[in-house]
Amino acid sequence: MPLVSLDELLPKASQNNYAVPGFNVVNLEMIISAVKAAEKEQSPIIIEYTENDDSRIPLEYIGQFASCLAKASDTPICVHLDHGNTLKGIMRAIKNGYSSVMYDGANLSYQENVKNTQKIVEIAKSIGVSVEAELGQIGPGEDNYTDPSLVKDFTKSTGISALAVAIGTEHGVYKNKPKVDLKRLKEIREKTATPLVMHGGSGLDTKTYGKAIDIGVSKINYYSAMSNKVTEKIVNNLQSTRGQHEIYLQDSVDLELEYFEEEMKKIIRLFRRKDN
Repeated sequence: MPLVSLDELLPKASQNNYAVPGFNVVNLEMIISAVKAAEKEQSPIIIEYTENDDSRIPLEYIGQFASCLAKASDTPICVHLDHGNTLKGIMRAIKNGYSSVMYDGANLSYQENVKNTQKIVEIAKSIGVSVEAELGQIGPGEDNYTDPSLVKDFTKSTGISALAVAIGTEHGVYKNKPKVDLKRLKEIREKTATPLVMHGGSGLDTKTYGKAIDIGVSKINYYSAMSNKVTEKIVNNLQSTRGQHEIYLQDSVDLELEYFEEEMKKIIRLFRRKDN
């Protein structure tokens, strides 16, 4: 199965009422776990790396490694640059195996966001790379939420493949129970047929996922809750099964591979409504 873009995944998800998980990764082990989970569940996934994480591992390494595994897989896999903030970073991604990119111009004026997104779309789509963009700013405060009245113009003017919406979800771990504005999400859906993306997907209750998918969310980004859970399990395992001087790096790596695969399979089933 060749490496695929969002254009090859999200319309099908929307038509069949499920969401494709966008697994944010921070190292190569997570990529291996994600591919194994997708293959065992026989379900598509999106492997994501944020431009801001470039200082840890260059985005080129992530893109080349992930796209290599994706091309060798029998399961459709998209390799996506999450929150690309600069044209330079986005171009580096496009040249190094990413089949999809997100341009995040949410902190700019509406006009600047549209102009910059148009430029990214023109470059990316000419070589088969899909583009996600954000309208509104993901995070707390209704002033930052996506304005439904701008959605039709934004999606039509830019020609994006997916729209990230701000409806009350947040990046990271929720300190308080999130209030997802599903009414606003419905209003957004009524304005466009463009596939919708939910960022800050960790930590929501199962019913909220189902309702969001029913309304039209076809991609859900997921990292924080999973990462915290896996890290806690690794620490507990090593502390309970190893002596103080008997812990080696490979022990942690082996457990990371195992635990992330387990968690990713659960999320794939959840978003596809398997076993629910």
